[in-house]
Amino acid sequence: MRCKICSLPDSQWEDDDLDDHLLAAHRDEQPAIRAVYTDRYDRLFEDGDPLVDPEAEADADDPSDGERRADIPGTSSDPPAEDDPDPPSDAEFDVDFEDSYGKKWFMIGVGGAGNNILDAVLLRRDTLRRNNENRALIWEGGLAGYGILNTNIAELEQTYYAQEERGYSRQQLMMNAIIGQGAHGYQGMGRRWDHGKKVMERDFEDGRNPFRERWDMDPQTLQDAQAIMFVHSVTKGTGCGSTPVLARKIREEVLNDDYVISKALLSSVVIPSEGGNNGMSGGKARVNGVVGLARMSAAVDAIVPFDNERLEAAGADITPRIDGLREYNPPHYADLNRPLVAFLEAFTMSSTPQFVKQDASMAIHGDVFDVADSFRPVEDKYPLDLDADHRPAVILAPVLGRARGETINRSQLETLVSNALYQNRLAKFDPETAWGGTFLLYGPERKMEEVSRLVSDGVARDILASEDFLDAANQPGTESIDIHVEQLVTPDLDDVYLWGTLWNPRMPSLERMYDHAKNIKEGNSQQAENLRAVWQDVEPLFSCLGRENMA
Repeated sequence: MRCKICSLPDSQWEDDDLDDHLLAAHRDEQPAIRAVYTDRYDRLFEDGDPLVDPEAEADADDPSDGERRADIPGTSSDPPAEDDPDPPSDAEFDVDFEDSYGKKWFMIGVGGAGNNILDAVLLRRDTLRRNNENRALIWEGGLAGYGILNTNIAELEQTYYAQEERGYSRQQLMMNAIIGQGAHGYQGMGRRWDHGKKVMERDFEDGRNPFRERWDMDPQTLQDAQAIMFVHSVTKGTGCGSTPVLARKIREEVLNDDYVISKALLSSVVIPSEGGNNGMSGGKARVNGVVGLARMSAAVDAIVPFDNERLEAAGADITPRIDGLREYNPPHYADLNRPLVAFLEAFTMSSTPQFVKQDASMAIHGDVFDVADSFRPVEDKYPLDLDADHRPAVILAPVLGRARGETINRSQLETLVSNALYQNRLAKFDPETAWGGTFLLYGPERKMEEVSRLVSDGVARDILASEDFLDAANQPGTESIDIHVEQLVTPDLDDVYLWGTLWNPRMPSLERMYDHAKNIKEGNSQQAENLRAVWQDVEPLFSCLGRENMA
C-alpha cells in the first residue's frame, strides 16, 4: 500500500505500519492527516498531541508492537472478513495475484450506472470464487485494480463496493469516492453534464490530485495496468460530464509521460433505449449522449457503446451467474448488466494466460491478444486530412453470441455468427458498414478442437467476411476490411461463444442523437451554447462512422 500524503509505498517506510508512518513522517502535517485519514487522526492525536510515540513503543519492547493496525477496510492489508468465501489460492492457479503489473484493467465506475456495472463485475468475480471455478482466474489475473466515483452519496452507500468490498462508512465514502468534495450538496448533477464537468475539474484545481490525496485508487496500480477502463452512462450529469475530465487528468497527471506509445484508455458507455421511463424520449438525454460520446472520444482511445434495448434482448440468452446482483443493482438494470459483464469477462479473458508462471499448466489456454489489439489496427485507417488534434476514439461495437449444440461444424458456426451479429449484438449497428473487427471464439476443450480447425483453415474468417455479415468485399476505398479471429479453450463452459468488437460501424441510434443535437445547436439557449462549445469534438467522431469514411 501507499501513503496518500507522501505517495511512498510501505516498502520505503521506516516504520512497521501506516499509523507509525503517519506519526513519524507526518506528525507536523496534522491538517493533511485529518483530511486524508480522518479515522486514524482521531485515534492518533488528542488536542494536537500524538497519543502514541512510535519511538517510545519500540524502546518498550512490547510484544504487541509488531501487530499491524487495521488499515481502511478493503485495502490490501486487510484480513478477509470471516464470512467471505475463500478465494482460490495462488498455488491453485499458480498466478501472482498480488502484483498488479501487466494485468489487463484498472476499472473505474463513474456515476450511478458505472457504480452498478462495477458492482456487477465484483459480484461476478466473487461468484466464481465461491464456486471454485477456474474462470475465477479471469478476474484475478485481469483486474489490476478498481474503484468507484460519484457525486451522489446515497447511491455510493448502496453499492456492493462500499458495503462489502471496502466496508466504508459515509465519512470514508466522502473521502474515498466523492467527486467534487465540498463543491456541491452530494445529491447528483441533475442531468447537467456541464455541472458534472465543473465538479470534477474542482478536484484538480490549485495543484490538487485526488488520486494522491483522497481517492482509494493507487496511482502506481493505474500505471501498472495494461489499460484503464471507464464504465459509465453518457446521458446523465455525472457520467457524461465528469468522466471525460477524469480520463484527461489521468493521462496528464497520473500516468507516466515517458512512453513513446501512451497507455490505452477505453470507455464502456451505456446508452438508454429510445423510449420508456428510462429511455431517450426526452431531448436532454439525446443531447447529453452526443456530448458525452464526443468529449469521451477526445479523451480516450476507444469507446464500447452498449444499448439497453439490445442488452435486454441478449439477456434472454447470455445469463452468467452473478449471485446477489439484485440486492445491489436495481432489478431492471441487474438483468441488463449480466450480458454486459459477460462481454467484459471475455474481453478480460483474452489476455489472462500471459499472467501464468512459465512452469504452470493452465486450464484457460489458446490465443492471446492485448487491449491495444482491439483498436490500434484501426488508427492508421483514418484519413490523413483529419485534424490530428481531433482524431476520434475508435468505436468498438460489441457482440456476444452463443452456440448450444453438441458439435460445431461450418453450418453451426454460421448460425453462431448470425446469433452474435444480429440477435445478440449489444448495440444497434450495421455489420456491413464496419471497418473490420476483432473476434474471439471460446468454449470447452471437447468442442474447441473442431472450432480450432475452422479458425486455422480460415473458415471462421471467411464466414465473418461474407456478404451476409461484414461483407468485406464491399468497400469503397483502397483500405482493406481487416478481420482478426482468435480462440481460447475455457473450462467450466458447456457452450461455444463468439465475442467480438466491430470497428466504427454506422449506428442508427447515435445518428438520431446527432441529428437532434445538431438542430438544438442552432438555437439561442444555454444548452445550445454549451453544444457549440464542444462541437469541435462532435463532428470528428460522428463523421467517421461508416465504411465510406475510411481513407
